[in-house]
Amino acid sequence: MVKCPECGEVLAEDDVICPTCGKRISKGETKDASSKKPSSNMIIAVIAVVVIIAVVGVVASGMLSGDASTANDTKQNDTVNPIVEKGDSSASNATEYWASAKAEKFHLPTCEWAEKISDDNKIIYHSRDDAIEDGKVPCGACNP
Repeated sequence: MVKCPECGEVLAEDDVICPTCGKRISKGETKDASSKKPSSNMIIAVIAVVVIIAVVGVVASGMLSGDASTANDTKQNDTVNPIVEKGDSSASNATEYWASAKAEKFHLPTCEWAEKISDDNKIIYHSRDDAIEDGKVPCGACNP
């Protein structure tokens, strides 16, 4: 497909003048849409964007997967926030449910998500009803 270099109109192979804009067409002047090549500036820009996205991804994954206990160890604070326990601990049912003060879900202690809750944010419920009354919803993974 050959296009006019002035207006971009598709031309017939034997056209010497563009029927739309009247531009005189020489054989080496036409634009062929299938043979366009990206400029070196465009290639450099794309590579720069990919590198930036990769760096941001690496930094973000390092921050998100960082261990909360190592962040707390660097503080010069000897006080430790206690784990908050809610509900009647004398209940005959010995099952515990864990939740984070910063999230809406509660879990069984063996759930992979429960194991990620830092001690600073951990709330322990002694019954499922206590967790639900406190506004928490069951985890979809462990289904407590």
